[in-house]
Order: sequence, then structure tokens, then C-alpha cells
Amino acid sequence: MPADRPKGEGCYRLDSPHCDHDWQAYHGIRRRVFHLPKPDEPGSPDCHPLVLFLGEQPIGAIQVDDLKNQAAALRLVAIDPAFQGGGHGRVMLEHAEQFVRGLGCKKAVVYATPEAAGFYQSVGYDEEDWDEVCMGGIVQMLKVLD
Repeated sequence: MPADRPKGEGCYRLDSPHCDHDWQAYHGIRRRVFHLPKPDEPGSPDCHPLVLFLGEQPIGAIQVDDLKNQAAALRLVAIDPAFQGGGHGRVMLEHAEQFVRGLGCKKAVVYATPEAAGFYQSVGYDEEDWDEVCMGGIVQMLKVLD
């Protein structure tokens, strides 16, 4: 196991919210990190809200959107502020990429802030314009999945 991995990595699970408590955790993490109001639960079958659990504790939230072009977008990637800096974001991305592979996608794409671009680059994402209508100030990144 690499040294930069959190201890107890086998205790992680990335899963869809199944109950009210899971949905509250999902929206709460997004609200704490991004200051977003609570949206309605996604109605599209191509939109997959997911919660990262460490044991039974929800510590992260991510939305995976199947773009139907052999790529999936990882959106609003968030680790609860109380758990940031412990390597959990890397673990969540690894689990999300596995989920993306399960959808049959060969690429994962993200919109990154300039501050987050270095993190994504450190886990194998490259700057690449994949969305022609992307707003300025955002770094588009892509990772080809094996």
C-alpha cells in the first residue's frame, strides 16, 4: 500500500444515497464545500449522485454524469471540510473512476478551478478542452481510463 494512502482504505465505499440520512449527507457536504442550496434529487438516469463513506461515516460527495460519448463527467467533487487533507479525495476519485468504467466509459472529465487543477494533474488528469461551451476561468481536464 503506498505511503500516501489513508489508513483503513478497505473501509471506503462509494455508493448511491439510499435513504434520507444518505441524501442529507450528500447535500450537506456539497453545501459546506460549495455553499449550494439543496437541489432536487436528479431525475435523469444518466446522473449518478454518490456518497463516499469511511466506515459508516459519510465524508465525500460527487456527481457522475454519463455523457453518452464514452466519457463521464465528475462534477462537484467534495470532501467534507472536517476530513480534507487526509487523502480521501484521491480515494474518492479512484472509486469514481471505477464507477465510470462500470458505465462503459473510457474517459473521465472534470471542470477544475485553477486552484484544483494541480490536484487533478497529480492523479493523472491532463488539461484538454473537451467542452466547447465551457465558461472562462475553468480548467477542463481529462483522464483516459485503462
